[in-house]
Amino acid sequence: MDVQQLRVLAEVSRTGSYTAAAQALGYTQPAVSYQMRRLQQSVGAPLVVRVGRGLQLTEIGHALVRHADTIFSALRAADQEISATVARRGGLVRLVAFQSSCVTLMPRVIERLGTLSPDIRITLTQAEPIDARKLIRSGEGELGLLCNWENESLPEGEETMLRLELFTDRRCVLMREDHPLAGQETIHLADLADSDWVMESIRDRFTAACTNLGFSPRVVATVDDALAIQTLVASGLGISLMNELALRSYVVPGLVHRPLKSWPLRRTYLLLWPDMLQVPAVAATIRAVQSVVRSEWEPVWGPEKPAADGTPIIDLAPRCDGPAGAHP
Repeated sequence: MDVQQLRVLAEVSRTGSYTAAAQALGYTQPAVSYQMRRLQQSVGAPLVVRVGRGLQLTEIGHALVRHADTIFSALRAADQEISATVARRGGLVRLVAFQSSCVTLMPRVIERLGTLSPDIRITLTQAEPIDARKLIRSGEGELGLLCNWENESLPEGEETMLRLELFTDRRCVLMREDHPLAGQETIHLADLADSDWVMESIRDRFTAACTNLGFSPRVVATVDDALAIQTLVASGLGISLMNELALRSYVVPGLVHRPLKSWPLRRTYLLLWPDMLQVPAVAATIRAVQSVVRSEWEPVWGPEKPAADGTPIIDLAPRCDGPAGAHP
């Protein structure tokens, strides 16, 4: 086996055909077929089988692709580390982050890096966690800022990667301050069965929770922009759900937000290949993220039990029971 053969296998796995893999790699189709034959001879077992017009990896093929991802990560880390050393600890870090963190946490991180490590260049891509995970695994980003719910199992694709826990935040009901339930400290979803909703397009968990409580939510608007959601709620069209992190950036005057009772916390964490910790620019970026969370997010330290990687879990828990805009 050699690295080039593994790259061909990884691309065949991603595209599902020799022809598409050849186009992506800039090879001819016969060259891809030759590399795959050589690799299968080295392994001593089939790596792909034909299914209809496409190809599907065998169990051995999937196992080899997982190892290939780790190998590619180590090579990228080596390249980054050497480049950073040559550039006196500078370098490029490609960040991938979910929407609400792009308007709250990431601007603070970039500002801090610009002050403390001006030689580090940052690019930022907004992506939902499922897409961000793919970008980090494939090497199209060095560091991901992702989130998932505390009652979820480890997301697929993170088994061999490193998670650095940052904080948790709560799901809140967003409503006008004249709403009949605005005076409550917390609100149960069942109490909102007769409400009109302004919701994001990805709302499977919300819909399932409503179904489990015996009602079907009346969604009157589907919007994927946080400010647009707030504006529509302020107009009286309906109520919505948003996480505390998004509400730290800006709250439209006249709105209040109350924690949703009995809803799991959302965990925010950094995701990367372990080898990337050896890259000075990546390590400096991680330190900047952790520093901003500790100093500017006024975190409350969670349970004494540390995260799996040995770092304490930070619990982001700003109060949600004050008037709209009461906290930054």
